[in-house]
Amino acid sequence: MRSTESIFLRLERSGYPMDVAGIYVLDAAPEGPLPFDDIRAVFGQRLSGSPIANRVIAHAPLRIGEDRWAQVDSVDLDAHMHHRVVPSPGDLPALMETVLEVSAEPLDRTQPLWEAWYLTGLADGRAALVLRLHHAVIDGMGMVALQQLLFDLEPTPVSRERDPAPMSGRAHPSLARRALVEIPSRVVANTVATKRLVVSATDLVGAMVRTAVPGPIRWGERPGFMPSRSDAPPVTLFNRHVSDPRKSMALVSLPFGQVQAARALFPGVTINDVLLALVTGTMRDYLAANGDLPDRPIRTSCPVNVRAAGDDGKTGNHLTTMWVDLPVHLTDPVERLAAVHASSTAAKAALPQSKSDWDSLADVGDLLMPGVVSAAMALAGTKAFGFLPLAQNLTVSTLAGPRQPLYLATRQIVNVFLRGIVCPPLHLFFAAITYDQHVDVSVTTVRQLCPDPQALVDGLQTELDRLSAAVKPKRRSQGRRSPSGQGPRRPASAKNRQGGGE
Repeated sequence: MRSTESIFLRLERSGYPMDVAGIYVLDAAPEGPLPFDDIRAVFGQRLSGSPIANRVIAHAPLRIGEDRWAQVDSVDLDAHMHHRVVPSPGDLPALMETVLEVSAEPLDRTQPLWEAWYLTGLADGRAALVLRLHHAVIDGMGMVALQQLLFDLEPTPVSRERDPAPMSGRAHPSLARRALVEIPSRVVANTVATKRLVVSATDLVGAMVRTAVPGPIRWGERPGFMPSRSDAPPVTLFNRHVSDPRKSMALVSLPFGQVQAARALFPGVTINDVLLALVTGTMRDYLAANGDLPDRPIRTSCPVNVRAAGDDGKTGNHLTTMWVDLPVHLTDPVERLAAVHASSTAAKAALPQSKSDWDSLADVGDLLMPGVVSAAMALAGTKAFGFLPLAQNLTVSTLAGPRQPLYLATRQIVNVFLRGIVCPPLHLFFAAITYDQHVDVSVTTVRQLCPDPQALVDGLQTELDRLSAAVKPKRRSQGRRSPSGQGPRRPASAKNRQGGGE
């Protein structure tokens, strides 16, 4: 089990599941929704191709060694797959309430860490598949790979006569054998982890001395990638203590072409930059409307895939995090995009350091033992934790999905959304997936702080329209021919501002 994966297990507690729930909206058909038996047959026949289908946690003996992954010989689909009818009126809010209800509690850790819910009863004749996958077994790119296994590029009839594909298990070693091997190895591992932490701390102090930065280390000046607690972002209403873990959720689908066109405002701007700018704009509007707008940027974390080229199908967690400042204090949407791009570029430049910082975090967790780390995570949900400076205000996850429609059996998947992860003291999660000809965005938060997040998703489209309005005059200006007839002029500094993009 990778250190990153064990962290996600330690973070989880009742009311705050650490799974990502994919929401696949299936198109309607005259004959009605697909039978549940068809959905079950697809999973039975294909899921064995994924190593997470039968992966279970093998706990360390006496909880002293490392937890490991093991494979069971078979999976009871009836224990993992469920059918539910969305209550009347079967509209989008009813669907969201059902999604939140079926994914409210953590997955059963005695079983493989996945679960599927087939939801019918939607007023427009559509249906939805909700696929829950614990973050300990899969990340965003792994979820894309799983989609390729379960879904097709064209309608594919289901044959219920085909037997489920067999699964190959891996025998668990006995606890006595593991104790003989793993308890001594834990002593060695702790020694190595301690050495790494000492080296990392020494390097950090040395870098700070060499840079000789007066005063507190500030974002963009710190040698590592993690934001400094001495330059913490302002506290917003989404960072307050809550006593009720119940979630609220809202969805929106944005035209991909409109999002892509906004990149023309500045050289080097990526789709990710535009999406972060949209979040910045809607957060500004929402915080201002609630009398909570700060006079400086707020900060978001963004998961980043660190797989090597060609390893997109690699299972497990292969990610790190970058932090980006969102300039909610700026009034002009174009200036907000420019500032987001600058902060994102600086964060990407620091990514090589992020891997070692993630390893150091995992080393701390291993040295303190899981029970102590879990207790620390429980502290994060208390009022006392609010007296500590924040590292971030929210999380924004962006994922590049397929650019062509997918099918589950004979039904086209018209939208792909995510129910994001909310974990105190972070109570706001934006998840954006580019799929087909649109960008499907979800907002997940807690009901106690934001009972109706619809204004947040509406604000994304509003900010996109603002950027689109700024793109049009820019293009007209670029399209004017110079007096000499040589075509539009490029700024002299344009070459220096070129950057990578998506």
